[in-house]
Amino acid sequence: LMLPGSLLNGLISPITGKLFDKFGPRALIIPGTAALVIIMWFFTQVSVETSKVTLLILHICMMVSISMIMMPAQTNGMNQLPARYYPHGTAILNTLQQVAGAIGVAFFISVMSNGQASFLKGSSDPTAPGQMAEAMVTGVHNAFVIGFGFSIVALILALLFKRTKGPAES
Repeated sequence: LMLPGSLLNGLISPITGKLFDKFGPRALIIPGTAALVIIMWFFTQVSVETSKVTLLILHICMMVSISMIMMPAQTNGMNQLPARYYPHGTAILNTLQQVAGAIGVAFFISVMSNGQASFLKGSSDPTAPGQMAEAMVTGVHNAFVIGFGFSIVALILALLFKRTKGPAES
């Protein structure tokens, strides 16, 4: 279910690189973040009846918007470093990306689990398959609502984004 979006993300990154070179980071980051806000809102509307195709399409759209955000933001950030520090900047960026990803996954899984447990606590028959499915959707909904909030903050920050030039080498 997630493979098509991930493959498309990898295929689109070189295209966003060319667009970054031509138009700069703001031309990609702002529309990418705006699209992410819209997509995250759609994810908050997921229910037990949501089809796999709908989830697949939303995930593909989300990965395209993330591609429009991440590559230009990372490149713009690296451009602030003198060339001799590129290896260090790359190492720090890769490490922070892995650590932040792990923290983010743990955080959102906790939100989802707490939402699920809270739903089941108020359920008359928490072992019924329908109730368990509803509980899962409730937990996922809670996680996406928080993700939606984060995407709004990201959009506000994207509006402040500026193109940077690297410092002159001495």
